[in-house]
Amino acid sequence: MSMSRALARGRVRALNKAKGGAALAALALLAAACGATASSATSGTSGTTSSSGGGGKQTLTVETWVNPPAVQALKQIDAEFHKANPSINVNLRTAADITGPYATLLQTSVDSGSADIVTDYPPFQPLPLKATKANETTWQYWSTHNVFAPLNGQSFLSSYTPGAVKSETYNGKVYGVVSGAYQEGVFYNKATFSKYGLSVPTTYNQFLTVLKTLKSKGVTPLFDALGNVGPTYLQFLYYNLIADDWYPSAPGGNLALGLENGTVKWTSPQFTKVMQQEKTIARYLEPNYTGIPWESMPGDFAKGDAAMLLDGSWDLAAVHQANPSMQVGFFPLPGSNTAANNQPYEASNLTFSVLAASKHKTAAMKWLAFFSEPKIYAQYVDITGISPSERSGNFTGFTAQTMGSWFGKGVSSGKLFPSLSPTAAYWDQPNNWPKLQQDVISGSKTPAQVEQLYQQDWKTS
Repeated sequence: MSMSRALARGRVRALNKAKGGAALAALALLAAACGATASSATSGTSGTTSSSGGGGKQTLTVETWVNPPAVQALKQIDAEFHKANPSINVNLRTAADITGPYATLLQTSVDSGSADIVTDYPPFQPLPLKATKANETTWQYWSTHNVFAPLNGQSFLSSYTPGAVKSETYNGKVYGVVSGAYQEGVFYNKATFSKYGLSVPTTYNQFLTVLKTLKSKGVTPLFDALGNVGPTYLQFLYYNLIADDWYPSAPGGNLALGLENGTVKWTSPQFTKVMQQEKTIARYLEPNYTGIPWESMPGDFAKGDAAMLLDGSWDLAAVHQANPSMQVGFFPLPGSNTAANNQPYEASNLTFSVLAASKHKTAAMKWLAFFSEPKIYAQYVDITGISPSERSGNFTGFTAQTMGSWFGKGVSSGKLFPSLSPTAAYWDQPNNWPKLQQDVISGSKTPAQVEQLYQQDWKTS
């Protein structure tokens, strides 16, 4: 389940697991206006479209959702690519909200073959344990049914880590380039911590001490806005606590697989602990956190509305833009009193794939090779704040500095949480799973009641 968001304003949430069913729009974990229209930005002078690998002017169409840092980076790269390849213009076509207007644009473009390079997240691997069209995402179905052109033999693939390549490989064929990953955890205001003599907590008990100290000083400890998105954004609590408290005991180091094959149950005492801690930590969130719009989270934190922000690293660019002088630090949300168990939640994001129906495959491969060049890729990482999927590089952006030694590290989403499908029984559908977490926090259901609901529906999924 990738419940990280792709924002109408453009910020991405690694719904960093929306492994729902075949219709992406049906996931609609984020309420978004479906009437938004696509926009295009063309690098270079408009030219006539020619066939793949042919001479003359070509216009290469690249599609992505409106994530401002990524769009900014891609526009810059497109301009540089056109300068290096004057005969190829790049048309960057965008639409807001990956589960709404962009999903519609993507489907239309695939159906009509009107784009060359398309993007989505998360990578299509891991597939559901018993993959069918009903329980795969649209992207997974396309990736396993020849909608994308194989990238095998392209020299730029050697720039990427084996894990990144594997996440886009099916039956020996590579169908995409994963551009990087984001981490979730706690971002904190260094000035506030210094003012109250606080150290970065590495255990759950230390974290509770920090929360209590800040609250006693009249400072809002934590910020996590759920307005306009609902309990989905509680993922910043439950994903990270699952990573700390439950994942370390998973058989074979793969909790997602254990839950899928039934060797691990939702009634596990480790899951009980996760929900108990979730309820405790939620007491220190900002007042009316369920009503404050999620769109304003980075700006609210940047102006000092809370000492810490529960969020993903994709939002650091917006925090920095809102308050360039703010000194921000990061630590994994600590759910365990064994410090080594406390790891960020990490999810790969933004995959580039070439449509098999593209009329400009040679140009598309050339663009991917250009994107993968170390200097070009480094500027993409520095602008977006994404953690690199390339084997090496020098990254100096605000996010890399803020994350420090945690940059690019964490428990992989594919090993942490199983695939959820909108065709599953009610409580194990991606739209409904987070609602029970909100019920635990509000006190309307106990962890034991919630576990039973997940497990009874899991059996019939």
